[in-house]
Amino acid sequence: SSSSSSSSSSSDSDVGSKVVEQYDSEQTRQFYKTVMGGGGNDIHFGVFKSADEGVREAAANTTELMLDLMQWIKPVVPNAAQVLDLGSGHGGATHTMVQRFGTQNLCFNIGSEQNDMNLETCAKLGIEGNVSCHRGDFNLGLPEEWSDRFDYVYSCEVLCHAADKPALLAEIRRVLKPGGVLVFSDIMGADGVSEEVLRPFTDRNTTTVMGRPSEYRYQLKEAALREVCYVDMSPNLEEFFGLMLKQVEDNYDNLLKEGLTDEYLQNWINSLSDRVNVQAEHNAFAWGVFGAVNDA
Repeated sequence: SSSSSSSSSSSDSDVGSKVVEQYDSEQTRQFYKTVMGGGGNDIHFGVFKSADEGVREAAANTTELMLDLMQWIKPVVPNAAQVLDLGSGHGGATHTMVQRFGTQNLCFNIGSEQNDMNLETCAKLGIEGNVSCHRGDFNLGLPEEWSDRFDYVYSCEVLCHAADKPALLAEIRRVLKPGGVLVFSDIMGADGVSEEVLRPFTDRNTTTVMGRPSEYRYQLKEAALREVCYVDMSPNLEEFFGLMLKQVEDNYDNLLKEGLTDEYLQNWINSLSDRVNVQAEHNAFAWGVFGAVNDA
């Protein structure tokens, strides 16, 4: 398939610069690490295997589930598999994956500070020989020379920042080897819920329009990626939103000391309160993991 990396609209690169602003300043990195990661490097939504787990355990459960899915769809060849971690953030998933499978991971991520922190952690864990970082904005496409390069593409809650999801899925297919596997999770709008209900979230999260499970299903087919499964983890969202809110409240003074402002934190408290209510009343958000194969 052809690459779309040569062309992009200005809105695509605008999304990229806003994502850096949202996630890659020292203060916002600390915020997300505290509020979504519970102090760890798994900075994304979480699955509660038991009722007493906090955000850190739940977020680690998500990574474990996604790695299990990778292994289930196509057993990982130890010390040989080439993985693209698309939108790798602080590298939490890559660190766990390399330690578990011995994969060779290329982390593609827009935040240079996050990339530095990722590689520092790799050095501490003794896995630096398995991991490299490439700074880039996937809204501008992926490098031409990556065609048919990867056994797996792994992406956790990142495609919500894609200005053109079908174009990115076509790029993912291009860089996957024949028989290669895509495993990705995303936060989405539930099918049938109006964009208006989701507006407070899309405005805050550098998301133009939220994906929907049914749309991803269609877009995977259009990109010639065969969907193997969709694991719906939406039932965990209301509790996770509530725990994020509690993390902000419990760590408020420390976050102020880290340089975050009252205004920033109050906006988050309002947004998360809205999110808990909207999810409780409307089940407005969907969240899950897709597994797909490049049968080419």
